[in-house]
Amino acid sequence: MIFPERNRQEYDSPRIGPSPLAMGDCVQMRSRGTGRTAAAGPSVAQATWLDSRGVPGPFQLLGVGFRTDVHESSAGFIVRIGKSAVDGNTFSTERRLMDVVRTCVDIEIPRPTLAEDSLAAFPYGVMVYPKLAGSPPTAPSGVLARGVASALRQLHAMATATPAPAQVVDGNALAALVRSTRPYLTEAQRRETGQWQVDQRNFLAAKPTRCMIHGDFWHANWLCTKDGRTITGLLDFERCGIGLPHQDLAPLRYLGEAFRAAALDAYCEGTTRDPASLLQEVRMFDALRELQGLDWALRNPDANEVDDAVEKVAEALANYR
Repeated sequence: MIFPERNRQEYDSPRIGPSPLAMGDCVQMRSRGTGRTAAAGPSVAQATWLDSRGVPGPFQLLGVGFRTDVHESSAGFIVRIGKSAVDGNTFSTERRLMDVVRTCVDIEIPRPTLAEDSLAAFPYGVMVYPKLAGSPPTAPSGVLARGVASALRQLHAMATATPAPAQVVDGNALAALVRSTRPYLTEAQRRETGQWQVDQRNFLAAKPTRCMIHGDFWHANWLCTKDGRTITGLLDFERCGIGLPHQDLAPLRYLGEAFRAAALDAYCEGTTRDPASLLQEVRMFDALRELQGLDWALRNPDANEVDDAVEKVAEALANYR
């Protein structure tokens, strides 16, 4: 995957669940192409409101997403402007979760100065925070894998008593997901998906330990040092909540299976977990993520992502078996 060298604070991720594979908010370059058109800057009313809150223009567009557009102000603030109804965490919920996560991890988390869910000038909400240093990694490395594993272990060790949205899919949601995507799969893929559904239901029935998760832990949401070897920050908490660690471990494969294997080794170090067994479980969540991505693409045809999503489902199913 190729990313621009400039420091972006938000990217559009592949989509998951009811929202994109999730789900960074916006993009100027992404791993899968779309015909998305660029957005203009904040409206006059929006710019006036922002200026009255100490966020002056002019504004530079950093990226365009389905849920938000992201701009950078002349004073170095990142401005996320909602442009569609929320299907994940609201901006105010994101802010609350960021404040909690920040106390438990040793990487930078945005510190929003404003997080409004609905205003006259911003009917779908707005979030503002000072820009963080760093940019997404451009290549995998063993050092980065260990740093990522450390950040995840800290996050996943957080007390689950923290009030947070539930992010675990249930049996009914699995069945609905299989029904919605079935017409777009081959007969062989339908059989594989049927077995996957049985495996996933059995896995969830065993009540695996839940934890705090980021919910969209793919590398476009990481900030790293200039050499790309050290993770320094984490963005986009739209899917943060109580879930399963596998949901955060699955998207590590976008930097390659070797990278994910190294990260899983580090993640399991000093515990009783076996990396190979954990990998088999995580691959169930690869398929879940891509099926959710296909389901999202089918419900959002203007995104023109169905063909790409079908290919990703095929790849995840092939790796699962």
